[in-house]
Amino acid sequence: MNNETFIVNIKCRENATWQGKVTWAQKSKTKYFRSTLELIKMLNGAMDDDNFTEDFNE
Repeated sequence: MNNETFIVNIKCRENATWQGKVTWAQKSKTKYFRSTLELIKMLNGAMDDDNFTEDFNE
């Protein structure tokens, strides 16, 4: 099991979803998200493998 820390900062709530940014604390990398679903997919990808790292390098 991975022990990772993510800091989620919700900037606003529009259209019944969240927008904001998420920071992967161990990697000191930040990515913005436009919906709660997008956030969940990013976090799920980070727990599954290194897809989250690839997303941050885009």
